[in-house]
Amino acid sequence: MTALLAVLVAILGLVSLALMAGGERRYSSAEYYFRAKEGGLTLSQARYVRDTARLAGLDDPAAALWSPRELDICIGAVRRRLRAQGRERDRDALELLEKLYEFRRKLEFDQPRYKQGIRGSRQIAQGTKLRLLVHGLGVFDCALLDNTERYLVVSSPSSAIGGLPRGFSWKGRRVSVYFWRQEDAGYVFDTYVIDELRIRGTPVVHVAHGEALFRTQKRKSVRARSSIPAYLYIMKRLEGAYEKPETQSGMRCVVQDLSDDGFAVLIGGKGKEGLQIKAQFFLDEEQVVMSGVVRSIDWYPDRNRSVLHVEALKPSPRTRDVIRSYVYEAATPAAPRRAPAYGEENVFAAPDRVF
Repeated sequence: MTALLAVLVAILGLVSLALMAGGERRYSSAEYYFRAKEGGLTLSQARYVRDTARLAGLDDPAAALWSPRELDICIGAVRRRLRAQGRERDRDALELLEKLYEFRRKLEFDQPRYKQGIRGSRQIAQGTKLRLLVHGLGVFDCALLDNTERYLVVSSPSSAIGGLPRGFSWKGRRVSVYFWRQEDAGYVFDTYVIDELRIRGTPVVHVAHGEALFRTQKRKSVRARSSIPAYLYIMKRLEGAYEKPETQSGMRCVVQDLSDDGFAVLIGGKGKEGLQIKAQFFLDEEQVVMSGVVRSIDWYPDRNRSVLHVEALKPSPRTRDVIRSYVYEAATPAAPRRAPAYGEENVFAAPDRVF
């Protein structure tokens, strides 16, 4: 009898090790419902999600509340199931999707890459766009060309507002350096310019390293890179009709990244901060209208184009649902199939000049 028990224990141990090695942990019902409650799901909503995950073919339906990838699959299945039931626009359905997307957002930002920042300027990646704030003069844009042990080599700083005073020299200037680290947060540090010179005919400046970086503006929503043809409208005021579709064609542009709280749009010409704008485009079969205020600009003088970074007004539940489904790739394809409905296939090959 003792020998039989020993054999059973050994078999169970081997099975457990095999499951752990394959990353296939099984979650109990108690664990699942406790986590669902933590995420704000009611008992009936938790059952609906688990049943839908099972219908979607997940090996362990309960794992959807632990795995971003499996939750994406589950959310897509929930959307399709609600649509088949004719309930996709019901208040209860939108409430459930809102909770699932919020849970998905938390899962995303619990991942290590969003929590591990950088401590010194030697960790800034080559090609990062920088902004230099010079007291009394304004903000200047540049890019990190090289990151050496002794200093940062950046392109000659330029301003969208105008040129520099006659006789101005960067050498010895105290500056505050701002930059955004992809999939992380914004950073700022104080330093000074060591020298300005030319390297193979290209003007550059050497900026001293900063050892005390202040991490700010942590990303609060998940964004998706995109290339979505859109129409852009400059608004005098956003209140009242910020999601109302326009009937006339606007200025052609391209939405380059998208989230439910903002977007970046490529335009022709030099952009301006503080503009109130509306962007209109399609995500699959759904028309989306987003409005907001231009908070910052990336200006590319060699191509005479700008990227406007827009802080959006809070979208309606319906619009937020459509955007999130695109961002998380749960139910909407990455390439919007309805975009050419505005005109011919190549109508958005280049954005209109806005300014």
